[in-house]
Amino acid sequence: MNMQRMIGMSLGALALGLALLGTSAGAPRQAPAYTSSTQVQHDNYQERGRHEAERREAAQLMSLARIDVAQAIVAALAQVPGAVLKAGLDNENGNVVYSVEIMTSTHEVKDVKVDAGTGDVLHVEAGGTGEDDEDD
Repeated sequence: MNMQRMIGMSLGALALGLALLGTSAGAPRQAPAYTSSTQVQHDNYQERGRHEAERREAAQLMSLARIDVAQAIVAALAQVPGAVLKAGLDNENGNVVYSVEIMTSTHEVKDVKVDAGTGDVLHVEAGGTGEDDEDD
């Protein structure tokens, strides 16, 4: 077997191994552990910039939401009392939810996921420090 063919086969096996590793049982799950009543299909917007794609997605999410942010905040605070740090509509792997970050009386930040269709609290998870950790 010539050297080029051996290298090509080795690289192919390496790529396959890496692909399988990403789908192994030990890999972290990307999907949330909940399903909202309102789902969104991922559209591959072909705009030139990230901001235009984000604007279009935000408009799409708002058109699908059946409750407003004030109702989502009320639901989140009923589940996790505290001070609201921020709230907004999110697409969580196809689930249209409001993410409401709350600072509790013990200074823990909780990220409460509220179904944008029903207003039900779907999930509560530990949040960050209350500081923005995403690029806006």
